[in-house]
Amino acid sequence: MKTLFEAFTQDFDLDVFTKDPNYQTTGKKEVLIKIYPTVNSADYEPVNIINPDIDKGPWIAGGACLRWYQDLPVGDSDIDVFCRSDVQADRIINEIKSYSRYEIKYESENATTIRYWSLNNKSWIIQIIKRRYFSTAKDIIDNFDITVCQAATDGKNWVLGDNFAKDCREKNLRFSRPLQPDAVKRLTKYWTYGYRPVDGLIDEIINSPGTRWSFALDEDYQNAF
Repeated sequence: MKTLFEAFTQDFDLDVFTKDPNYQTTGKKEVLIKIYPTVNSADYEPVNIINPDIDKGPWIAGGACLRWYQDLPVGDSDIDVFCRSDVQADRIINEIKSYSRYEIKYESENATTIRYWSLNNKSWIIQIIKRRYFSTAKDIIDNFDITVCQAATDGKNWVLGDNFAKDCREKNLRFSRPLQPDAVKRLTKYWTYGYRPVDGLIDEIINSPGTRWSFALDEDYQNAF
């Protein structure tokens, strides 16, 4: 008589199933943790894997940095990683995979998005941007259209946009110009986070001829910014 396990798995090739290149949960490799002063302590583990470098890259920028600047963990936010080259991007992806506790959530020519689990089953979403590559952290933040996203770090140093600190402190939702086609989507996203549109911004977005009003469900993973 077959056991319940045998009955359930009889149609599966378990060897192939457990070696799925897009999903691994069995790894026991530990991460050697070092302290990163600009990072919330709850998020040291993925930053140690990414191993950012302010001069050579990679760099972490955007929403995760906004939370760390306020001494908050990333929570459900992605950790967006920006690289100097495709070789650097591939190195990070392979390093995450080497722990065998990951799921490839989305992959395209623009980005690879991975959920990584710690040994105690805590998880983070790490998005490695491949849409374009950068030479400096300043080049990265200059490409963000929302001022409170204009922050980058290597875990030790900050590189901030001119209005970042003020708008973060005052909860201002301010866009750089020219407005991007997806401005209405990003306005809504950060408004729900508690940031208030500065005077005139809503009317400007509504009246902009380039504003888009419909978006794909997975578009966040298709676009680098």
